[in-house]
Amino acid sequence: MTLERSVIKSNKQIGIEIKRIREAHGMSQMELAEEVGVSFQQIQKYEKGINRISVERIQQIAKALGTSVDTFFEKERVPMVSEPLDEYSSRGTWMDVSHEEGKLLQLFRKIDNEKIRRGLLQHLKGLAELLEKKG
Repeated sequence: MTLERSVIKSNKQIGIEIKRIREAHGMSQMELAEEVGVSFQQIQKYEKGINRISVERIQQIAKALGTSVDTFFEKERVPMVSEPLDEYSSRGTWMDVSHEEGKLLQLFRKIDNEKIRRGLLQHLKGLAELLEKKG
């Protein structure tokens, strides 16, 4: 199971989007600059990713280009444990997760390769079953 959250794109990615949309509308850098209230040189710097763009400026640019602010965000997939929590916790609640369990989950979520995550889960399951039998 994965969740999605919005993350702002990098200055370079935002600049590429601004230029792409501006050109698609047949708008010059000067026209966009006038709409937004900055110099055309500033628009050039935004498009090249040289200067950071404030959230307020992103809103102004999006409005001038007739696009949504969402254009400058991307969806980030956040991996989640794909099996019920009860299987990983004898108590079955997030409130009872130890520091080590929390750290394990934190590290697990950093692995973006689904096959590796599945393999790791299988390995841990097998290890737990082996220790349970020896117990």
